Amino acid sequence: MSTLDNFRKEAKRWLKACRAGDAAARARLAASYPDAPPALSLRDVQHALAREHGFEGWIALKAAVARRQAAGSLDLTALLGAADRGDVARLNEIVDARPDLVSARGNLDGHSGLRTALHFGVHHEPVVAALLRRGADPNVRDEGDNAMPLHFAAERNDAAVIKLLIEHGADPNGDGDHHELGVLGWATCFGRADPEIVAYLLAHGAEHTIFSAVATAAIDDIRRVAALRPGDLDRRMDRTNLRRAPLHLAVVKRQPAALETLLTLGADVGATDASGLTPLDQAALDGADAMAALLLERGAAVTLPAAVALDRTADLERLLRDDPDCLKAGHRWEGLVVRAAATASARTIDALVRYGADVNVRDNPDTAVDQTNGYTALHAAAWNGNEAAIAALLAHGADPTIREDKYGSAAAGWADYNGKVAARDLILEAPIDLFQAIHFDRLDRIPAIVSRDPDSLTRPLRHYEPTAEREPGSPLDPAMTPHESALAQGKTEAAAILATLAERLK
Repeated sequence: MSTLDNFRKEAKRWLKACRAGDAAARARLAASYPDAPPALSLRDVQHALAREHGFEGWIALKAAVARRQAAGSLDLTALLGAADRGDVARLNEIVDARPDLVSARGNLDGHSGLRTALHFGVHHEPVVAALLRRGADPNVRDEGDNAMPLHFAAERNDAAVIKLLIEHGADPNGDGDHHELGVLGWATCFGRADPEIVAYLLAHGAEHTIFSAVATAAIDDIRRVAALRPGDLDRRMDRTNLRRAPLHLAVVKRQPAALETLLTLGADVGATDASGLTPLDQAALDGADAMAALLLERGAAVTLPAAVALDRTADLERLLRDDPDCLKAGHRWEGLVVRAAATASARTIDALVRYGADVNVRDNPDTAVDQTNGYTALHAAAWNGNEAAIAALLAHGADPTIREDKYGSAAAGWADYNGKVAARDLILEAPIDLFQAIHFDRLDRIPAIVSRDPDSLTRPLRHYEPTAEREPGSPLDPAMTPHESALAQGKTEAAAILATLAERLK
């Protein structure tokens, strides 16, 4: 059965043909609706169309379409959920009943953009194998990244799944994804650039872009791409990758040979990324001293980030004389402490604070990870597992209760999501809020938090994330108190402690 929108369009075309005197259209109308009035309206033709399809009228046809769409949506949701969980038995059961869904795109709660079952199941080899055996198309793109399942398998460096997808016809290049990296770029710029996977993809038809060549120090390919497209030497990455140039990427990926090759070929040593960092700034913040020395040798100018990270006192004093407030909120380098927190040393954090940086400054969504709003230096250090920076930031008063507005998560949540357990636990030793203590099962912290701040017992979540939107009744409902949130999460022991403390404070 077609969609309701298609039925509406067909009725409009039919009406137009009838009004134009089309004999076939009029004969078709007479067959399904012989009592149609001479002066036809769209409603009349819709009625005829419904009767043509065996329904009493347009309302009955609409109800049937809605029932079919609802059933199809439920089946697709169930299929995507089974793929996401790795439940092959349930997946097979659904595809047996609805083989038309094997490559259909849909959504699941907690995910953005439409994806196929292959996208959702790409982290489960048996799921991928089962779907491919049943004819799933490996080249369907998702809605968010315009990426195929192969892109995601490459990002994870999952050799077994990559091989399955390639053997079943997946495009090894995957050009056209929204990150403009292709499959090799996902494997090398997002992933850890496993040499065997890179070799396998190249052997099966993948081709290097300037970015994947730089990320793997494929020197001959860097030269080849530069000869074909000289502009690629300074080509910018996408927004997610902070508009970095190849020189920045060479530093980030710790590829000195690629860096030297790019410089020799004429890449712009002064190129800046979305946050204003030059390749020298990035090398200095990352502690890549040899690469920083090479960039200086090739004429890189010393700007403030490099001067701080390399401890070049004379340059730093000169730059601060020209702009003494540059590190303060609202000025040129207010976000530098966020950039530094990702990879820089505690000494660099200390220096930035000493010269005016605010450790709780909120980053710009254009440069924050995943374009979040309210991302802080502590979030950056947590996401990257930079424990030295976390300790320094907390010592300088970084607030571990600040939540960014996109996901409503404080820094400890970011560390936890990215598997940085030691970083998470270090943050959780700081003055966290009750919601964090509940979520991370830090029951021993609850009495101390309430003793320090009695009002926290009744303070709702919206106090900590005033602009985040959450589903009413969920554990993250902004209207919930800590006790209500504990119950919603099934944290009964925490709920009991909170109830006892509330009774004592009456």
